[in-house]
Amino acid sequence: MNPSDPIAALEIGTTRTVIAIGEPLGDGRMRIAAYDSIPSSGVRKSQIVDVAQARYSVASVQKKLVTQFDYAVSQAYLVVSGPQIRTDQFSVQVQLPRATVTDEDIEEIGERMYDVALPQDRQALEIARLSYGLDDLDNVTSPKGMSGHLLKLRTLCIHGSAQRIADAKNAADAAKLEILDVCYAGTSAAAAVLTPQQKRDGALVIDLGGGSTNFTAWADGRLLYADVIGVGGDHVTEDIRYAFSISLAQAENLKNTSASAMIGPDDASVRIPLPASTPGFNDASISLRALNTVVNARLSELFTIIRTKLDEVNLLHRLNAGVFLTGGGSSMKNVLPLAANVFGRAVSIGQIVPEIEGLENEANPAALATIVGTLIQTVPAESENKSFMDAVRSFFGGNKKK
Repeated sequence: MNPSDPIAALEIGTTRTVIAIGEPLGDGRMRIAAYDSIPSSGVRKSQIVDVAQARYSVASVQKKLVTQFDYAVSQAYLVVSGPQIRTDQFSVQVQLPRATVTDEDIEEIGERMYDVALPQDRQALEIARLSYGLDDLDNVTSPKGMSGHLLKLRTLCIHGSAQRIADAKNAADAAKLEILDVCYAGTSAAAAVLTPQQKRDGALVIDLGGGSTNFTAWADGRLLYADVIGVGGDHVTEDIRYAFSISLAQAENLKNTSASAMIGPDDASVRIPLPASTPGFNDASISLRALNTVVNARLSELFTIIRTKLDEVNLLHRLNAGVFLTGGGSSMKNVLPLAANVFGRAVSIGQIVPEIEGLENEANPAALATIVGTLIQTVPAESENKSFMDAVRSFFGGNKKK
């Protein structure tokens, strides 16, 4: 691939199927030249349940890109998410031939970190270095030059279901779209919104998708924790639908136009009209307080689950840069103060890093964080044989399974 060639990324999400195209500008910068999306078909809770329908979604977006932007996409990087994603820690070690750790020793153990013993039905997506150990000393930041006999490396492996990933690839392949590689949505979202300083200071990125929520925690410039919760914006819509016995379309409209993640003091006095879904029936109304109570309960539960997981690994106190929300759910009214109440940290909408151009007029660029972050991680370098993806992953403390 020529370093100046456009790069495409594909996301087959629960709510929508998106393809974005980035044009490398050099020096790690990129312009989002085009992107388009349609509502997804054949996808439930971030997983494909009908390959034929998913193929149609992919092909439809490809057609829109040709019609509207004159871009014919034949290759792309695939973003994956959903409850199929899991994380595990692994350890590798090497016996030191000398009494002092050298660059060669660190390189050797870095190569061994890819020898993870995953079941055959699992596919490694990202492998991040957590910490080194030397003999009986743990949590070594940089072992070079230290004395010892046994060098150890603890890693975090993010992996997905090989079958579910194959389903997404098959849908793309049927649309004549070749998948070059697969990326995890959580680290892609972080790549799109976190600066190097924020990664050093400690940050949590929560990507609020339609069928699931990805989150990653960073400190000392490294990925330290990643997970997926099988709850997203579609679950909020379903809660509203069942609570008020209305149609899915009505529930989605209420969520987007009237609902709030926080319960206001005057909500009880406000009623929201509901046009009758069946001709001949009278219009109805619901209490704004009741609506916001439903939304608040689901989102509070989601954020509390994430906080509990971070507390269990003693990471919450390290998030000095704060919490950053991305994904379509980040635009929910009053979601920021709700998250701030749960995490006890400053919470903000993730801002796309300044190296990315072309989204200046976008109303909610944080909703595109996963696909933009995937493009960031796949920009080729203009010089050297090392790809920009390798450089980014090296900086983040993580690497791709080759």
